[in-house]
Amino acid sequence: MRIRGLSRLRKLWRRLRRSIVPQRGAIILCYHRIADLPQSPRRLWVSPQRFAEQLEVLTRNFVPLSLAELAKRLQEGKMPDKAVVITFDDGYADNFWNARPLLKHFGVPATVFVTTGLVGTEREFYWDELERLLLRETVKRGHGETEKGRNGETEKGRSGDIVGQKLCLELGKRTRQWKLTSDGERLKAYHEICDLLKPLSPEQRGTVLEQIRRWLGVSENGDPDRRFMTVEELATISRDGLIDIGAHTVNHPDLATLPPEQQRWEIETSKAQLEAWLSKPISWFAYPYGSGSSITRQLVKEAGFEGACSVFLGVVTNHSDSFWLPRIFVENWDGDELVKRLREV
Repeated sequence: MRIRGLSRLRKLWRRLRRSIVPQRGAIILCYHRIADLPQSPRRLWVSPQRFAEQLEVLTRNFVPLSLAELAKRLQEGKMPDKAVVITFDDGYADNFWNARPLLKHFGVPATVFVTTGLVGTEREFYWDELERLLLRETVKRGHGETEKGRNGETEKGRSGDIVGQKLCLELGKRTRQWKLTSDGERLKAYHEICDLLKPLSPEQRGTVLEQIRRWLGVSENGDPDRRFMTVEELATISRDGLIDIGAHTVNHPDLATLPPEQQRWEIETSKAQLEAWLSKPISWFAYPYGSGSSITRQLVKEAGFEGACSVFLGVVTNHSDSFWLPRIFVENWDGDELVKRLREV
């Protein structure tokens, strides 16, 4: 006996099931730093110990692939299940010091997307410099060198009462102020100024950071532990055959906020610099902040890349756009927590 409406119910069930059951395919992981930085507010780090745990469970529960191998499978329409790809954004030197030995130990391939404008310099990313200035220098100068008066109240420190002052910044035609009298206020100022700096040009960011440096009386030289790889270090890991190098623009701008010609310059110049340094083609690109527009995607394709990675959550399937591949942002989880998170995708 035929039940009326059964076919329609089956279609609805299949649609509902697809929305509940995770789609099968490969997962691309997005790392930044492999270093122990528990006080860092941006969560862009995984400690070496936790990274070793993560690699151990990934090799036991998944099939690690290179990005190039994943692209080949995508082109062939043969996307494997339980495949995992490891990527790093930015090009921090601790990828060379800490990540590379562990990747070699476990035999896991990876791709490092490099912001070329900071390679071989002593400068820091704006969020790292801002963290150093607002969350470490202000504390050191305001609390670390203070003296107690007879009445028990904190007197002016030997290096100046930095914490008791307001930070005033000229931002275009506007002046903004932040109080820095507590840890909570300093952290609030840090996040708000990071948001203000994100859409600015490198020159505009530099102008704002210079105001803070002058206010504190510190130099531009960054923290050596937060530096980027040198050209020689990039060449060394590129020769290993286990780690591939990709492009991540010159200055790490939010590409969607730039005019097309400026986007093109950032994309093509980073590729050309890496190819000149490494004497090999650079085939992969990662969008800064994981974002871009349809124009950005087209410019990346026209630059001669084979594909590009974003950071929107998802699984790579046979139907994925190779110029807009999803990635999963990894935090300082233990191995079991990482596996749990991946199985929920």
